[in-house]
Amino acid sequence: MKATVLFSGGKDSGLVTLLLEPFFEEIELVTFSFGREESWRPAAQAAKEIGHPHRVAVFGEAVLEEALKMLLAAGHPGQALNYAHSIAVETLAQEAEFVADGTRRDDRAPVMSYSDIRSLEDRRKMHYLRPLAGLGGRTIRAMATRHLEFVEELSAMYPASDFEVGLRHALANRWGQAEVDRIFPANHTHTRVIRRKRFVQEDEGQEDQACQSISTES
Repeated sequence: MKATVLFSGGKDSGLVTLLLEPFFEEIELVTFSFGREESWRPAAQAAKEIGHPHRVAVFGEAVLEEALKMLLAAGHPGQALNYAHSIAVETLAQEAEFVADGTRRDDRAPVMSYSDIRSLEDRRKMHYLRPLAGLGGRTIRAMATRHLEFVEELSAMYPASDFEVGLRHALANRWGQAEVDRIFPANHTHTRVIRRKRFVQEDEGQEDQACQSISTES
């Protein structure tokens, strides 16, 4: 089976990719771009380090225009991020039977509602996977740290390849940095995967031996 993962290059989508590996023979990582920046590059590098094929999909011009309208009207990014996310998932669902993303239990945006998920699966006859939906941020960080090396940087530095970075870039180019500062939260951060840890299996073997020793003594 093949799974297609909506991939930003951060720890969340990186962890999702690792969690899917035991169940899928093929995993493709897809990063969406608004086409006017090169924010997809960190994701491409992260995908190379994790070890799965990667490609870039570009939103249509109408998607960018609609998302920018939402940003300006709402004065916060939530609605625009949810809109871009829904378009991305819907796009992948047209070509893939299994589509996954890194949305978490405590995410406000981007995230799809339960009714939208049911509608998507029924219409497209596909499976939408959210492996992190029951996990909080601290748990995800602990799990990701076990298998991935990543750094956390300010979103203003464009470290990741997600929708927020692309929208920040487009907004700044068209209306200036002041609008970005007005709409997006200050000091917001993203993570970027640097490499996949290769020594985990060896460490786990040592832990298994330790557990066996405890069981024997008991």
